[in-house]
Amino acid sequence: MKLLKYILPIVALISLMFTSCDDDCEPVYPGTIVQIDTVFVKGANLTYPTFSGSDTGDDRFYAFSGGSDTDFSSMNAEDWTYETFIKVDPEALIGDRTALQGKDAGGACIMERGRIFELYLIDDANADFAIQFNSLNGDNEAVATMQSNETGDNLKFNEWVHVAISRSSSDGITKLYINGKLIDSSTDDVWIQPVKDTWLDFNYMYRGGNINFYKGSMDNIRVSYNDRYPSSFAPNQFERFVFDNNTFLQMDLDNNLTPFDPETDFDKVDVKGVYSYYIKVINTVFWTSEDIIIPQN
Repeated sequence: MKLLKYILPIVALISLMFTSCDDDCEPVYPGTIVQIDTVFVKGANLTYPTFSGSDTGDDRFYAFSGGSDTDFSSMNAEDWTYETFIKVDPEALIGDRTALQGKDAGGACIMERGRIFELYLIDDANADFAIQFNSLNGDNEAVATMQSNETGDNLKFNEWVHVAISRSSSDGITKLYINGKLIDSSTDDVWIQPVKDTWLDFNYMYRGGNINFYKGSMDNIRVSYNDRYPSSFAPNQFERFVFDNNTFLQMDLDNNLTPFDPETDFDKVDVKGVYSYYIKVINTVFWTSEDIIIPQN
């Protein structure tokens, strides 16, 4: 297997934001997605990032939002889908399913939006792990919960799993899907997402500090303006998500780099959707195969 490592700069402005203030600070909007300190693994048919699980600000992966009409403020409170593929490392944090919320459970975070929702790993007596989906109030307290541990679907380490949460205003149903199977659903209005300008964190939670870092891999991330899955479906990791007018943010996470114009010391990683910003990476990238290193510009 080949390894591709992107060495990314620590953006001083964003570092300052995360070390000196919390979600209540007036945001300074950089218009970027920033990815730091991850390794991209090149498989037979796909490329995906692998996270170390390190409890450090250098291992964050997030989409920042803060005041543009093409950021998360454009999301509808009642129609949405968040989805990705995950492959969980055996050393990932597995949370306590009896805890009411992610901060206390301690499970590795798949994704979250502060004061809106959290999606993280919990223990399962019959499997390596299960997944919990919480609706959060303005104090980041869980006010409603869905869990996959009693479904009979035994999730295993080092195997790809598709996770999706979605809601439709037409029927008022919020749903949790694992590998395309409907795990739980609710018509409670508590699942309606308040429209707020907050970032979307993919591998950690922010609760006054960075916690519950995820160890493992992710692939095919998509956020949509609509309910993509009104019923059960069959996800296929080797087929890229459909890109259409309902796509808010999509990252195929392939090796598609585009230089800035005029050229700088950085390239852009391909980002699709209305959220049309970019991941900045240093433009000296190395493919590594055994002892042979071939630079790609």
